[in-house]
Amino acid sequence: MKLKSKMGLLLAIGLTISLSSCLKNNDDYVDQNFSALAVIHASPGLQPFDFVLDKQKINSDAFDYSERLNYFNIYSGNIAFGIFKTQTVDSIKTGILVAQPNKYYSVYVIGEASNPEFLTIADSLTAPKAGMAKVRFLNLSLNSPALNLSYGAESTLFSNTAYKAHSEFTEIEGGKNYSFTIENSSGEVKGSADNIPLQSGRIYTIWSTGIYNSTSENLKTGIKIQMND
Repeated sequence: MKLKSKMGLLLAIGLTISLSSCLKNNDDYVDQNFSALAVIHASPGLQPFDFVLDKQKINSDAFDYSERLNYFNIYSGNIAFGIFKTQTVDSIKTGILVAQPNKYYSVYVIGEASNPEFLTIADSLTAPKAGMAKVRFLNLSLNSPALNLSYGAESTLFSNTAYKAHSEFTEIEGGKNYSFTIENSSGEVKGSADNIPLQSGRIYTIWSTGIYNSTSENLKTGIKIQMND
């Protein structure tokens, strides 16, 4: 388990439960009274920020766009969290996570830089079958219509995924390299990622990045692939 702050590390030590063993045992389980949380910066143009959970800063370095904090342990229940301007107590956005025991969650910071939002997803991390990987698709390209995710010609994995919506996890053959594309309903390719290896037995989230139809190289729609670990 990798955390990005000394304070976050102390928090994790205080909870003292290994998520990596849970994931490797493929039992989708965290000990009673505890949950697990991952955090993803997915708001294009939003400044780097600090992520604070229950008054504890979790990251040490500025938490930049498309970066992810891997799952770490939290107490179950209602937990205050927020994003703050780096190295300050000035909040950008705050919220409450209602965490059920033995559950995994991902909080995505999404939307416009001037008015970011939180998108919280309960993650189901049961293991794929032997020789397979699991993937899901999440449409986070700002101002986007529904998008499709494909690999290879006429090999659509997920179709008509609306902005802020996500698919369920689906099994795909592991131990192979894939080239993914995201397309609109007219079949226009809006982003691609080539020669991506997917390991057997692992679970991945593929999400669309950027601002739909942006002409900026840094902000145009693209693809991010992250392992759920």
